[in-house]
Amino acid sequence: HVTLPSPSGRGDRTDINLIHNFLNFVFTMDGGFGKNFDDPLVYRMRKSVRIRDRTLGLYYGIACVAIFIYIVGWKLGVEKAYLEYEPISGSIKLELVGSTPRINLKEEDYCRDMKCRLCDEHDVRYPNTDTREPLVTTYVREARQQRVCHRNATECPFASPFQTALWDDYLVAGVEHFNMRILHSVQAPMFYLQSQASMFKGDSRRMHGRLVGRKNGELHTLKEFPANGQADQIGIGEILQAAGVSLDHVLPGHIRPIRETGSVIFCHVRYFNDYTVLAPASDIHYEYEFSPANEVESVYEPVHLGVAWTSPVDVEERMLLTRRGVKLVWTQEGALGKFSFSALMITIAIWLALLKVTAMVGDMVATRLLPNRRAYKAAAEHDVVGDADATGLDDASAGLGWGRSSGDYGAIRTVGPP
Repeated sequence: HVTLPSPSGRGDRTDINLIHNFLNFVFTMDGGFGKNFDDPLVYRMRKSVRIRDRTLGLYYGIACVAIFIYIVGWKLGVEKAYLEYEPISGSIKLELVGSTPRINLKEEDYCRDMKCRLCDEHDVRYPNTDTREPLVTTYVREARQQRVCHRNATECPFASPFQTALWDDYLVAGVEHFNMRILHSVQAPMFYLQSQASMFKGDSRRMHGRLVGRKNGELHTLKEFPANGQADQIGIGEILQAAGVSLDHVLPGHIRPIRETGSVIFCHVRYFNDYTVLAPASDIHYEYEFSPANEVESVYEPVHLGVAWTSPVDVEERMLLTRRGVKLVWTQEGALGKFSFSALMITIAIWLALLKVTAMVGDMVATRLLPNRRAYKAAAEHDVVGDADATGLDDASAGLGWGRSSGDYGAIRTVGPP
């Protein structure tokens, strides 16, 4: 104990006692400094008990191998758990190109039931502006309408002030022969701003890509796109094939084919740089994947032809275009990764935690379920140095081993600090 007298022989004894008790706690309690300043530098070694049991040993061995395969094979090898990922940010430009002047309409089966017309990309694409959701027109109705209610009327007895006088329906011939020209770029914004490394930025003209399709749940490469400095081109027919869509099929709940009702296809552009064994790779790769949606798509576009100011009704005409076709909804997805020491440490920590849990389960089985659990529990709870006979466990552990040899103490071997 430490005694602290008052400098004047007097003072507040309550304050002195508080300081006295605190110093006694720090310098004498277990976990504090101890009786001298060398105690914090000691290393405490845990006791180890070895049990010769084939079933328990087999369990522990299989569990350790399974954990090793999970961490090294799956987490580090497949999932690249040593990488830190950042979602990508990108832009995309789409342009429909091509025409159908060489198609023989008499040879197209769908032209037998409805009139077909030859069109160019300006007629087929809607709208003719930069958009991520262009409509590839397959069916058009041109309805010529006239105004039946006065422009300044306060009410109209009809459902619409315009009534259809004439209409014309037709299909776009050979829409599968048009091509979609694609230019897109991508980057991991924070990774690139922090490092200015080209591995976190790229565009389709300088990246390697591929068109993939799914068959029986597995991805298959349908087309390759080399990094040749040119824009990618994918035919509308290739998009339909990759999505598993035929314009002659009928969507659920409808009686007319997709060519006349329209449909929606989701177009995914996916980016990644963890395709090598030791990721990240120096180049970004991408892939196109298309998936259908069981939805019809129609667009109504009024085109006013002119107005003749007369009384009592203004003679006004318009052309109402009804477009149906394949709506392509483009999205850019994925994430780029870089090596992260903290991510690697988290994975290693999970590895050690799984091993610890496995050992705890083994200890529980040994001390609570095995026939000689009392001897195993006694060995685990007592400090044993060298031979188990030193603690009086020789009777409890007799006959537990498979035989004794030099340095082997039967079923229990314990090693601990002296």
